[in-house]
Amino acid sequence: MSNIEYERTIEINYKHDDEMNKDQKSRFAYELQKRGITLRSRYGDKPVYGFNEVTKESSEYEVLLNGEPIFTTTKNYVAYEARDRMNEVSEQTAEVERTEIVKTKKEWRKLEGNFVELESFGDDYISGKHNLNIDSESIYVEASFYQFHRSLQLEIKTSWRTDRIQREDVIKETLVEAPLAVVGDIQRIFESVLKLKRFGYDVDDVEIDCNFKAMTANESKCSPDIVKMTREARK
Repeated sequence: MSNIEYERTIEINYKHDDEMNKDQKSRFAYELQKRGITLRSRYGDKPVYGFNEVTKESSEYEVLLNGEPIFTTTKNYVAYEARDRMNEVSEQTAEVERTEIVKTKKEWRKLEGNFVELESFGDDYISGKHNLNIDSESIYVEASFYQFHRSLQLEIKTSWRTDRIQREDVIKETLVEAPLAVVGDIQRIFESVLKLKRFGYDVDDVEIDCNFKAMTANESKCSPDIVKMTREARK
């Protein structure tokens, strides 16, 4: 029999009147990272958030005619086209001098991805998924967040691949109870930052959608006790 993958998805929606701007997202990522969660892309390098020193390099091009400055530009093609044109129509000598400019300043590291990595997992976090090895079974927890106009959504997926159809109680134990501590940690850390005064989200009055799905079967809603268990895990 081919493998069957079971998946439980819970979506928690936090309402807010205003969407986070670019600066707030940077600070949000920084506060999360201080508490043990890094927001990142699925496959890219892990960013280090904060108010960091950034060095930017650029070039300026000065066009000279017989050694006298005519104009300066940051566009090399403009400078060299002007030089060539002046040399074509004039017996005077036009040339270009290039100057390298290095500027250092501090700025907030921008948000780089919407996948959640729990720092405590270390090498067991691979390509956006936390790998839990429980009783020789691999259970994966994947968390991500999405920003909407008047809300922010935390989505947590737990998945498990098995070689046969499983009973409902086994699915619940594997997809809900076994990874409950991890799911609780993600919610707890995420919400500890959302409710800070500078962000102002209500982490108790939330909208929750929870579904079970088997890749070869129909999708079904989570029972109320599973939703309750999942939310209580953050405490």
